[in-house]
Amino acid sequence: LSAAGGLQGASNGTARMAIKVIVFDFDGTLIDSNPLKYDAYFDLFPNDEWHAQTIRQLLSEIFEESRFVILEEILKRLGDNTGMDLKLKARKLAERYNDIVLAGAKTCSEKPGAQKALAALVRQYKLYLSSTSPDSALKEIIHFRNWDSYFEGIFGYPNEKSRTLQHIMEQENVASFEVLVVGDGESDRKSALENSCPFIHVSGNFHFEELENSIAHL
Repeated sequence: LSAAGGLQGASNGTARMAIKVIVFDFDGTLIDSNPLKYDAYFDLFPNDEWHAQTIRQLLSEIFEESRFVILEEILKRLGDNTGMDLKLKARKLAERYNDIVLAGAKTCSEKPGAQKALAALVRQYKLYLSSTSPDSALKEIIHFRNWDSYFEGIFGYPNEKSRTLQHIMEQENVASFEVLVVGDGESDRKSALENSCPFIHVSGNFHFEELENSIAHL
């Protein structure tokens, strides 16, 4: 567990305690779906070492990018350089990828204590969701899990995380130190840093019972 980003810009204890809005990442933060998302890329291509090695290498570099970017880059590295046809192939693969991930993300395990924490936090803070998952799929998963009522807004791809934070701050009329970003990835940390917002990292052994204590320590 760590905190970074806007903490450096908070000049006094009162400011650091004045969290009003919490913006959550989704995959790997609220639900344990990163293994599902990772494995789904391999299901789209032939099961041989060349394809597997190409995909593994790429995912080690840009796993947090959107599935559209990743799939187009996989096709390029596999030698498919057909221009507009490449984008069309990537979109078709993304549809299949979406079907695999959507089905799994609806029912996979939540991160320990996530829903209980959301139910408690929504009574004290405005909650938002910001993810690289496609917007429509993200909202479908949230609706299936009956989590709609927790969030003031849900933002998926093609919304970009840093701009989403700016939009939320404008909408809620809050300062950067009043918006906490909670996520497991570099894109979450980077968006918080770019907007001078405090950040809490969700590690592999994170439990949401820790979150309120972490907020208090900010």
